[in-house]
Amino acid sequence: MTKGDKYKPTAAEKKLLEVLINPEFVGLSVKNICNLAGVSRNKYYDAMKKPAFQELVKNTTLELVKGKIGNVLNATYAYALGEKGHQDRKILLTMAGLYVDKQDVNHSGSVDISSRAKEIDDYLNGDTS
Repeated sequence: MTKGDKYKPTAAEKKLLEVLINPEFVGLSVKNICNLAGVSRNKYYDAMKKPAFQELVKNTTLELVKGKIGNVLNATYAYALGEKGHQDRKILLTMAGLYVDKQDVNHSGSVDISSRAKEIDDYLNGDTS
């Protein structure tokens, strides 16, 4: 697809797009998203495999947020003056794909870099044998 081409979603993808960009449905399971859109899970996964569809969802979401940013900033400001919290900003950043909840990642095992470290050390000390 060239820059001048515009991605044309299928009928099923249009239904999915409507659900995916709706703030009321953020965080729903794939099953619930598919039920709301009236499409199968296979259609969902087929669509989400397409980089062009992913880009369409991201760009459409960003355009919606940009269109309402003045209202959002005013509401955020008013909320910040009153109660404490950050969920309003968090949901917007999540929708825009700019925020992901912290994930704990545990790593087990080890990596042996001693031979590579010796090569680097030898190189830095002028030993090229």
